[in-house]
Amino acid sequence: MFDSPITSVKRETFIRTTPERVWKALTNPAERNRWETRQANIDLRIDGKIELDYGWGVDYVGTIVEMEENARLVIKDESDDLTIWTLQAVEEGTVVVLEYTGLWAGAFGFMTAEDMGFGTEQLLRNMVTVLEEEQDNRDTYWTSWIGVNHHTLLNSTQKGSVIIKVIPGTPAEGILLEGDILLRVNDRIVETFSDFERVVTMTVPGQTLTVSILRDGEQQQFTLDAVPFGEKKIAS
Repeated sequence: MFDSPITSVKRETFIRTTPERVWKALTNPAERNRWETRQANIDLRIDGKIELDYGWGVDYVGTIVEMEENARLVIKDESDDLTIWTLQAVEEGTVVVLEYTGLWAGAFGFMTAEDMGFGTEQLLRNMVTVLEEEQDNRDTYWTSWIGVNHHTLLNSTQKGSVIIKVIPGTPAEGILLEGDILLRVNDRIVETFSDFERVVTMTVPGQTLTVSILRDGEQQQFTLDAVPFGEKKIAS
């Protein structure tokens, strides 16, 4: 199923503003805090250090290894993996490409790569709304979960995302099982990892989710109450 590892995760978006404005949003700490980080420290020069605190207990430390003002920024982390930002001026705006290099192998590696891609999509979407509309939507992201690790089903005519781990103590424990294929959440058809995560992680904690799955060739439906993201205690 996983014949070769994933070595790159890449996403892009279009923003109705100039490359100069996007560059400032990337490289000015105060501007970066407006759309992505809680606290950013940026020494904007080759070999300069970048420290990014995202909240949620997530942070990043890297060193600038390549820089072309208003066009390209490449950062290397302690594992020698790269974060590559590319900005291209187009009619009416800027195409922004964000790529991560690394090595993601097996089921959990594939899931991790998909999770990185999903997180990138969320942050790029927020970059767009902040720069175009002055609207920061981060408080609606990663609000809830139900406690499953999963990845898009591969090499199959069946569409969905297959559960590879159920986290003990979460709403999914005792209801969903490893190997279940996620087919639908509420009124949203699930064909990819992102389809499921987009609904669940933007649900208000305490709300009920209706999850349809395929188990042993039979479709089943369950209701689960979402809990705050990362928490293991089931809401009462």
